[in-house]
Amino acid sequence: MNNEIRTIIKETNIHPLSYVKKGKIYIISDKEKTYIIKLNANNSDIYKYLSSRDFYSFPLMLSSNNDYDMYEYIPDVQEEKEQKIEDLIVIIAKLHSKTAYLRELDLDEIKSIYESIKKEIDKTKNFYIKMNDLIDKETFLSPTEYLLIRNISLIYYALNLASDYIDEWYQRIINEKSIRVSLLHNNISIDHLIVNKDKYLISWDKAHFDNPIYDIESIYRKYYASLELHNVLRIYEKHNKLDSLEYKLLIARLLIPKILSFSSNTLLDTEKMSEEISFLKKIVIFIKSDIMLKDEKLSKK
Repeated sequence: MNNEIRTIIKETNIHPLSYVKKGKIYIISDKEKTYIIKLNANNSDIYKYLSSRDFYSFPLMLSSNNDYDMYEYIPDVQEEKEQKIEDLIVIIAKLHSKTAYLRELDLDEIKSIYESIKKEIDKTKNFYIKMNDLIDKETFLSPTEYLLIRNISLIYYALNLASDYIDEWYQRIINEKSIRVSLLHNNISIDHLIVNKDKYLISWDKAHFDNPIYDIESIYRKYYASLELHNVLRIYEKHNKLDSLEYKLLIARLLIPKILSFSSNTLLDTEKMSEEISFLKKIVIFIKSDIMLKDEKLSKK
């Protein structure tokens, strides 16, 4: 135990009976309680801000110095993965709702977002066009190539749809006066959610203010195999409703497939391609069902 650790223990008047080092984290126990000591992440200002916005879903920081922070130790109750994902969506939605405010629209920033996404769409499309051309010259296809060529029309369709969504988003948002931003956790993982009597988010090191859709996108990209997008939005919007422009930006980003890097491992490459195709199919099916639902509602008016 180094001197900085001893100092922070002394400052909190703890008399440890045991401690365990796990990676960069120390777990300290005295007669009554257990504590976590970890490298200083300069999160105290974020915690103060969250408290000022009536959001308390983070571990209590007991002490801090230039090198380390001490927190209360909260044991994590085991939950099914699907339940913990739902809990994560709820707590992120509450975070966004509690910290939201309207910021004056910066047209240069909006233009930069638009051009960046359009550039990503073009780059991705060119990549898959080249892959398509190369595969067309092959006599015998690998499983990865066969899977790609069978689904190439889906990829082109998703990219064209992404372009339509981001065009519409840009054409509408440039006429707005303000845009909603929230504090994003920006380090999304069920491993960063502790469930006990209450629920707590940890690992706030990357938190910053931006459009709330980026946290939602991270949740769905990471856990799409375990839940549908309409369920993510249904759970999220019970606590923080997305407006139509936020929705369009989210969908535009989700529709852009990854540019996959292939290796000599055919099995691994095929798995990566299969996952990307499955993800795109779920997004496209969601959009089609959403459009049908909206058309049905309009027809009843």
